[in-house]
Amino acid sequence: MTQEQGNGPGAGRRSDEAVLLVAGAVDLVLEQAEGALRRVRSLLGRSDLGDLAQEVRRDLVLRGRHSGLDPARVVSAESHLELLARRARERERRGGPVGPGGARDAESGAPGDGRGGPGR
Repeated sequence: MTQEQGNGPGAGRRSDEAVLLVAGAVDLVLEQAEGALRRVRSLLGRSDLGDLAQEVRRDLVLRGRHSGLDPARVVSAESHLELLARRARERERRGGPVGPGGARDAESGAPGDGRGGPGR
């Protein structure tokens, strides 16, 4: 190690600065955590906590309604994989393409090469 890197005039200041930087970051994190704990403690001490939870729930449901999302399309009685399996069985029964591994050409009904496309 050369004298400039390890024992030079700027070496002590750089290491001091690194230690102070880390100490400052730790202090900032602890201060934020303390503030968050104070807020949680004051929230838990409220007598209207149930009412507050209901108000938050209503607000979130209202936001969901205004998002344009159609709940009927999201929540279906049939899981996604069950729906895909049912569609594959229907296609197989009609003689359409089955899919990779046992694909049939939709036009000729001849077995395909398993890559899913006609004539490939």
